[in-house]
Amino acid sequence: MNADGFAVVMAAAMRGARPEPELRVDEWSEEFMILPKSSARPGAYRIFRTPPARRILQCLSPRHPAKRVVIRGASQMLKTQIGLNWMCACIHRAPANILAIEPTDQLAKRLSARLTQTIRDVPALRAVIAPQRSRDSRNTVGAKDYEGGTIYIVTGGSASNLAEIPARYIYIDEVDRLEASVDGEGDPVEIIEARATTFANTCKFLEVSSPTIAGASKIDALYAMGTQEYFAVPCPHCGHRHELVIENFRYHRDDDSGFMTRAWFDCPHCGEEIDERHKKQMVADAALQPNHGWVARSAGDGETVSFHVSAFLAQAGSITWLALARQYARAKERLQTGDDEAMKVFYNTRLAISWEGSLDNTTAQELHKRAEPYPPRVVPDRALVVTLTVDTQLTRLEVQAEAWGPGLEHWVIDHQVFMGSPAELPSTPGSVWQRLDAYRRTPFVHAAGALIQASVYGIDSGGANTQDVYNYGAARARAGCLVLKGASKPNRPIIPGVPSKVDVDHRGEKIAGGVMLWMIGTDVAKDHLHNRWKLVDGPGAMHFHQALPMEWFEQLVAERPILKRMSGGFARRIWVKAPGDRNEALDLSVYNLALAHHLGLHKWSELDWQRLRARLVKPTADLFATAALEDAAAAVPEAATAWDAPPPAASDPAPPPPPAAAPALPSAVPAVYGRRIRSRGISR
Repeated sequence: MNADGFAVVMAAAMRGARPEPELRVDEWSEEFMILPKSSARPGAYRIFRTPPARRILQCLSPRHPAKRVVIRGASQMLKTQIGLNWMCACIHRAPANILAIEPTDQLAKRLSARLTQTIRDVPALRAVIAPQRSRDSRNTVGAKDYEGGTIYIVTGGSASNLAEIPARYIYIDEVDRLEASVDGEGDPVEIIEARATTFANTCKFLEVSSPTIAGASKIDALYAMGTQEYFAVPCPHCGHRHELVIENFRYHRDDDSGFMTRAWFDCPHCGEEIDERHKKQMVADAALQPNHGWVARSAGDGETVSFHVSAFLAQAGSITWLALARQYARAKERLQTGDDEAMKVFYNTRLAISWEGSLDNTTAQELHKRAEPYPPRVVPDRALVVTLTVDTQLTRLEVQAEAWGPGLEHWVIDHQVFMGSPAELPSTPGSVWQRLDAYRRTPFVHAAGALIQASVYGIDSGGANTQDVYNYGAARARAGCLVLKGASKPNRPIIPGVPSKVDVDHRGEKIAGGVMLWMIGTDVAKDHLHNRWKLVDGPGAMHFHQALPMEWFEQLVAERPILKRMSGGFARRIWVKAPGDRNEALDLSVYNLALAHHLGLHKWSELDWQRLRARLVKPTADLFATAALEDAAAAVPEAATAWDAPPPAASDPAPPPPPAAAPALPSAVPAVYGRRIRSRGISR
C-alpha cells in the first residue's frame, strides 16, 4: 500500500503545533525521580524532606516567567540534586538541547556518572534515552541523545567546548570555580548564555555555586541581579519569621571537659532559644507560607530569581547545628592566630557567604574604639625601637612613627603631615625636606625617661616625585634613609636582603654609587598586618593612640584582599580599594613593618630585647627626661594640624629655618650594638 504523503505531513504539522504538556518540575520530581542507593535517603524523591527545594523547582518549570535561576548555596545543599531533577524533567516532558557546564573534567565526569545512574534508576528516562555504549555511540560520557535533543556535559575552560552548541536549557555548576576569562574571550557565563540565543523566548538557565572571596565572586553578582530570596522560618515560641544567620547562632562548652555540648539560635524577636529539635517543624511550617517560605529582598532585574541556602537548613541526617558550631569554633581559634583559611572555608561552604577577610564590616570603627590613652610621641614601656616612614604626595609629606617591642608588637606613636611640594630642593629654607630632616633628628622619649631616635627611616619613591625622593635618599643614606618602592610582582619578601641599584644624580643621569632602591613585598606585608589587626595585645598586635583621627583608621582599612582569577586560569590574591579612597596610613604601616624586618627585629630573641632594655632604660635616665623632652619637643618642626590643610600661599613670608636639633643621640639599635646600620639586619 502506498504511503499517504499528505497524511504524514499533516500529522507532523499537528504535532509541531500542539503545545508542550504542562511541566511542573516539583511535581515531576515527586512522581518520577528515584535517588540512588548511594544517597543518604535512597528511593523515591520526596520534597517534604527538603521543603526549600519546592519553590526553586517551580521556578525552573518551562512556563515559569523566570529566565535565570541562581542558587548561592552551601556545599551539599540542594544544588546538584535540583539540577538533576530539572534536566531529567526536561528530557522527559519538554525535550530540547541541554548544555551542562562543569569547571573541571573531573566534575564533568562525576556529573555524567550521576546522570547515568539516574537514567538506570528512573524507568521514564530509560524509555527515552539511548542505552549507554550503543553501536551508534548516542550515549557517551560527554553527550546523551534522546528524542528531541541532546544533553552535552562539558567543561567551561575552553571556548571550543562552548561554541556551536545551541541549547534551550543551560546548567552551570560551581560558577565561582570557572575561569575568569575563557581563552581571553571574556566572561564564561556570558559566553555560555549566548548558546541560547535562538531560544530567547523559551530558554532557561540554572546557575549554582558556593561563593568565594567578596568582590571576586561571580555567584554574588548573579545573586544580586535577582530577587535575593532567603528561607524564613517561624520561631516556635513567638511565630516571628526570620532567617537563620550566624549573628544569632550560639553554642556552649562544658566547663570541665571543654567539649562543645549544645548549639542553638536566639530568636531575634523574643530572644527565646531555638533548639535543633525545632528545626524540622519550623521548616515544614515555613513551607506553608506564601512562596513556600521564601522571602525576597529585591524585585530583581525582572528575569532572575535568586536564592541563598545555608547549611543551617540541612535536612535531618545531614550536618547538625552542633557539628557546625564545632567547625565554627575551630575556625575562630585559628583566626585568633592570624590564619583565616578555616573561617574562609566555613563562610563559603557552610554559610554560603563570601569571605571578606574579616568578621566585621566596620573594621575602621572597631579599631578606632580600641585606641589607647598612651600619649603621642612617647615610646611605650614594652617598646624599645623606633622606625619612621614617609609617603610623598603632590602637596605634602606624610610621616608615621612606630615603636617596636618583642614579637613585633608595635605602637603608632606619631603621625605628621608636612604641607608643601616635594619638588622643592632640600636646600630651600623651610622646604618639606628640611622639616623632615628636623623631625627625624628629633628624639622620642621612652616611658622610662630615656631619649631615643629612629633607628632607620624610609621614603616611598612611588608617585609623581620619584626623582626628588631619589635625590633626597641618596644624600642621606648614611643617616639611615632607605628609598622604598612597592614590588609589582606578588609574593615577594616583605623586604629583600639586598637593594637594587638605581644610580642617578640630581639631573637623572646614571652614576656609580647612586641611590639604592628597596623593593617591598606590599601584598605579603598587608596580609601580615591584616591578619593581626584583631589582636589586642601580645606578639604581632598593633596599637593606636587616641589622638589619631577617624580618617586615619579609614585609610588603614581602605584596601581589602580579593581572589582574582587571571587569564591563565589561576587565582591570585590581590588588594583593592574603592576609587577615590585614600590609603596613606596603610602604606606607611606597611613600610614601617618592612623597616622592622630590615632591622631583623622579627628574628630577635627575648635575650636580645633584654640586652637592649638593659642598655637603653637606665635608672638615671628619668632624672633628666623632663628637661630633655622639652628640648626635643622644641626642635619638632611645625606640621599641619588638619589632614587637608592647604599649602602655604605664595605671598606668605618664608618660614624661618628649622631650629637646631637636640644633641645627637644614638638610635636605639646602634646604641646597643655599637655600629651604624649599613645593611639589612643587626649584628648581635
